[in-house]
Amino acid sequence: MSAEAGASAMYARLFARDLAVVAALASLWWLASGASAGAGPLADLSGLVAGVALGVCALPLHEWGHFAGAAATRSAMRPAEGLRRVFAFSFDSRANSLRQFLAMTFGGWAGTAAAVWVAYAVLPPELLATRVARGMALLSVLLVVVTEIPLLARAFWTGRIPPVETAGPHPGTGAPAA
Repeated sequence: MSAEAGASAMYARLFARDLAVVAALASLWWLASGASAGAGPLADLSGLVAGVALGVCALPLHEWGHFAGAAATRSAMRPAEGLRRVFAFSFDSRANSLRQFLAMTFGGWAGTAAAVWVAYAVLPPELLATRVARGMALLSVLLVVVTEIPLLARAFWTGRIPPVETAGPHPGTGAPAA
């Protein structure tokens, strides 16, 4: 199998993994969120569990948004080395341009924006589970502000892409791991 075919197969496995996780968490939401409309400990617990479960779905949406932005600009990247990795891919900071870095960055932000939109435009507002999911979506926005905006500012300030690799050095580039 060629390296490109192997990478494509790994991306497919990673996508299937994340799709299964999101489906399981969305199913948990579907099963438990309605109980959060009431009052009492069971309603509180179901609202917390269902809301956190749905809120966690923002992470894969954000990460696959990064992937889409990187792929759209044909960025140098490679898939995670195994299914136990949180990140689906590693972006090569040395081989890619500032334009590719921006596309990769903004793709993740678009994924986060989609999660916030779902939380506020789609979910029923009367449920505690919805309020928890909205809080989780806003937490993901805060994480973007704290972790990714400084990287973007650094790139604009220095004109160089900061090291953002999530794995070891990319073959042939010597790029360091983040």
